[in-house]
Amino acid sequence: MEVQNINENHSILTKICMILSYISWIAASINNWIALNWLYSKNHRSLWNIYIFLEDELSYQAPIQMHYIMNYIVFNFAFAIIFISCIIYFYITLIKKDQEIIYGMLGNFSKYHFFPLLCCFGLSILGELGVNEGDLEAFHAPDKAGLAISLVGLISMIFVYIFTNLKSDKWWANFFLKNGAFSCLIVLFWYDFCYDVYYCRAATRNVDFDLEWLKGCGITFSILFGLCCLIFSFIFQDIMIAFMNILIYIGMTIHYFQIKEDIRSTKQYNKNGDGIVDTIILSLSIILFFYLLVDRIINKLSELKGQALPSNNAIKVPNSTEVLNLNPQK
Repeated sequence: MEVQNINENHSILTKICMILSYISWIAASINNWIALNWLYSKNHRSLWNIYIFLEDELSYQAPIQMHYIMNYIVFNFAFAIIFISCIIYFYITLIKKDQEIIYGMLGNFSKYHFFPLLCCFGLSILGELGVNEGDLEAFHAPDKAGLAISLVGLISMIFVYIFTNLKSDKWWANFFLKNGAFSCLIVLFWYDFCYDVYYCRAATRNVDFDLEWLKGCGITFSILFGLCCLIFSFIFQDIMIAFMNILIYIGMTIHYFQIKEDIRSTKQYNKNGDGIVDTIILSLSIILFFYLLVDRIINKLSELKGQALPSNNAIKVPNSTEVLNLNPQK
């Protein structure tokens, strides 16, 4: 069935959502890079409401905390994917219009994809308004706002992800828009939410005297965050979420084992239990990633093999009369 032209046949609401989507893509993509620039050039230590702990600050611990270098790698990678997706969205909907992409991105529910993008913009703003180097006490101020924005962003992004169905023959557009930008946002929203849950309570208490909360979160968040990502990735066959999970758990594992052994072997850190859980989730993420990768390669080779076979129209099967006519008459 031919896809109808968005400008002629869709409602005013859909057209408004399309305009908002352009605004939100630009706002989220550009401001992500601005937040990174502030992080690099203005001695800011927070990004997306995530505090960047340096090696000499290992006494400040949070569950699912990544090594500071992996923070840069994860967010640079995700922001690059979102930026590329933004360019593709503008190109495929304004310049070289693909009605399949337009229809898929502006369906009954997928047209609201601007909402989680605005949440992404809001979290990057929180990062820019965050703390400077050495100002740890001020770090906890925006935690409640970050918790609310990340939760709303996560729920709305999952909702949009499920109801976005892209059927374009341009595989790269399908991949970057849904399994690229949307998948990265789901993981980042979920990570930021788990991170802020811990700090919302830590902001009202002295962490050093709330060891049971730290101990419980250390195991719970590591399992909850990782398993939810793995289950979601497996159900929806999403290789990007599995890859993001690998990067994050590499960062968490490195960060944990940099803590002195006499500290991480205490009850506060579940006697090395936190690090063991991180290692197990990392291993499962790697296995799932390669499983999905091999599965995609096999499926792609099967498609190419099917296309290489001659079509039914190319093979002419002679009927009985033609077979008889092949024998010369005596």
